[in-house]
Amino acid sequence: MPITILVRSTQGAESRLTFDGTQRVVLGRGAGCDVRLPDPSVSQRHATLRAQGADFLLVDEASTNGTFVGGVRIAPRTSRIVRSGDVARLGRVAIELRIDQNAITRDVAAATRDLALALVASALDAAGADPTLRVSVVEGADQGADLPLSQEGRPYVTGRGAECDLPLADADASREHAAVVRRGALVFVRDLRAKNGTWLADQRLPPGQEVPWRATQMVRVGRTVLALREPIGEALARIEQAPDEPMPEVAASAASETAPTPAPPFPAAAASAPAPVVAVQSGAPARPRRGWSPLDLLVMATAVAVLALSLAGLVWLLRD
Repeated sequence: MPITILVRSTQGAESRLTFDGTQRVVLGRGAGCDVRLPDPSVSQRHATLRAQGADFLLVDEASTNGTFVGGVRIAPRTSRIVRSGDVARLGRVAIELRIDQNAITRDVAAATRDLALALVASALDAAGADPTLRVSVVEGADQGADLPLSQEGRPYVTGRGAECDLPLADADASREHAAVVRRGALVFVRDLRAKNGTWLADQRLPPGQEVPWRATQMVRVGRTVLALREPIGEALARIEQAPDEPMPEVAASAASETAPTPAPPFPAAAASAPAPVVAVQSGAPARPRRGWSPLDLLVMATAVAVLALSLAGLVWLLRD
């Protein structure tokens, strides 16, 4: 049975990934996880979801801030059965689990990256930061200049001309040297048949042809070097590489659960009960009182028998 994991951003946007129910699903902050949750309170490998017969088990992988279902923490390296509709919390991030017949997510790697980027974009937006992709001049006379790619599908032109979206004070640049366009999360660069060409990394671009531009590559226009800045991708990379951020309330709760209760200076019973009173006599110590032993009973029986015989003899003599 397929299982769907729903994640809601701080802005209420909902993203979902559906797995076939037979594979183990790794949830965490690391780039290699099946479900990437970019929050410092989530461990690199926080929890796993796996099938066991008709049930699904959620396992905490010794995370820093714990895995909770229904407000109750799962012990580290321990599993708990989860049902459709259960809400689990990993650090500060809540996810909902649904067991249904949704279509299985095919390209999980791309889908989980899109999910992570959407969560980071939501967080940046909530913090008032601008998540827009932009082109920055990192080398040349215009170093520090910046061009936001705000409109999707619009070609932004850079060159020596004053009418360009990113004008350059570079004598080796053509008046309209290259165009940059954003389509979704992808950016493309196109050489506008510039005299000195447009270079992506160490490759000269074919004139008039759009080529994908990755954030790890530089573009050279004349003597000017351009970099593609992805605030969302850069924030995601920083979050994924950061150490776990311990949550104070979780640490305090864990400490109260695991710390031993200090022993009182005296046993509680001795402290509350009155001390026994002991009578002390001078001279020989008092012998403890005890019950009748068999020997004592035998001696008494013999004495009674002797006394009875004596009385019988006395009565016989008096009759004579």
